[in-house]
This record gives sequence, structure tokens and C-alpha cells, in this order.
Amino acid sequence: MTTTKLLLVLFAAFVTVACASTPIGGDSTVTEAAAKQLSGDVPLPPGAVIKQQDTLVMSTANTWLGRISLSVSGEPQAVFTYFKEGMPASGWTLTSSSFSKTSLLTFTKGERVANIQMQGTSFGGNDVLITVAPAARAATARP
Repeated sequence: MTTTKLLLVLFAAFVTVACASTPIGGDSTVTEAAAKQLSGDVPLPPGAVIKQQDTLVMSTANTWLGRISLSVSGEPQAVFTYFKEGMPASGWTLTSSSFSKTSLLTFTKGERVANIQMQGTSFGGNDVLITVAPAARAATARP
């Protein structure tokens, strides 16, 4: 193989790998529009950054399901408290909470369940994953 062909093949491989590993859209700070879309349902901390490559939201406003991945600055205890107090203010009922290295809050609202998982990062921030799914229904006994 000639040097030119080898360089062309290597360049094509490099471009393919680079494009495959680059998320489309990138991360973005929570905008006023995004916060307004979820307002009244799930509070998002000011300055939070949505990790778009790890976020999937289906529907809108008070009926959405899916997950929102965030990067939130601040102390882990403050972020935990923000959600623990903010979710009930938005109509969610706290069903369980655990503050530790990986913290977890679980809420219910109507026919939905929200799980908020938080973990501090080595850079002084917090990775937050909010998952909202339909609540499980009790199985009915068959006669």
C-alpha cells in the first residue's frame, strides 16, 4: 500500500471514530424555556447543566416520562435538600430517601414515580439522574 493510500485510510478511520464518539447536541445549561416546560412538575436547580446525550424526555409538562441527566454545582447535601424540599412543593410525595455517597430520593405523583439519584463528582459538582416512570399497578387476583 502506498504512503498516500495508507494516510487516506488512517484519516478516514480517525474521522469515523471521532464522529462516532462525539455526542450530537452537546450539554447545555438549563434554559428558562426548559425550566418552564417542567415547572410545576419537577424543579431543576438554577445553573444545572442538562447532559443531553443521557437525557430522554417523552411528552411534556405534567405528563412526561423518561430521564433527565444533570450536572449540578454545589455541595451534595445542598443539592439533596433542594430536591427533597422542592419536589413536594411541586406536588410530589416523598416515599423514601437515603443520603450517602450515592443518594436516592423516591417520590410519587398521581400515576407516576420519580427517582432522583445523586452522586458527588471529584470536581466539586454532582451528577443527578431524574427518572420518571409510570407507577406499578397491583396485580388483580383471578377467580
